[in-house]
Amino acid sequence: MKKIFLMLIMALGTVASHAQKLSVNTDVTMLALQTYNLGAEMTIGNRSTLGLSVFGTKNPYFHDNLKIMGVQPEYRYYFGGRPLYHHFVGVSLLAADYLFTHENVNYDGYALGAGLTFGYVFALSDKWAIDAHAGFGFIGTRHKKLHLDHPDLQLNNGSLLRKGFSSCYILPTKIGVTLSYTIW
Repeated sequence: MKKIFLMLIMALGTVASHAQKLSVNTDVTMLALQTYNLGAEMTIGNRSTLGLSVFGTKNPYFHDNLKIMGVQPEYRYYFGGRPLYHHFVGVSLLAADYLFTHENVNYDGYALGAGLTFGYVFALSDKWAIDAHAGFGFIGTRHKKLHLDHPDLQLNNGSLLRKGFSSCYILPTKIGVTLSYTIW
């Protein structure tokens, strides 16, 4: 996961030399759910931006045995005439690693997905902004199931594809309110 994060930061750094604006942000909705996150968004055109957010949680207050770490790059196109302003539509990817226990079964796996995001940016000042966004997309998961009463018994049955994803869903990929600070 650290290698993927470093590669994405390096890729964003090469685009940053042409960027007009760079902002850092955090999703306050995810923070309220005790999922720590940090993101960056930079302009790459007259109406478009490229963003990257990383998130993670371990044993939040609503679930004792939960650990999630993920990364979510996103391309946004703004309809307000300039980037980081008014209505936007975005295309995002998602990669997450998870480990949790539900009904005495341990799930250890990963999720990959892609989706569309729609939102609106409210400017609070020259440097501060809030954006509200929601997005849905396709998410595939692959995990190992391990029954905690019998640790030697793995419950993988290859329900859909033996070598593919264990399950595929249409789910929310991004819902929240983000607080952003424009660095330059």
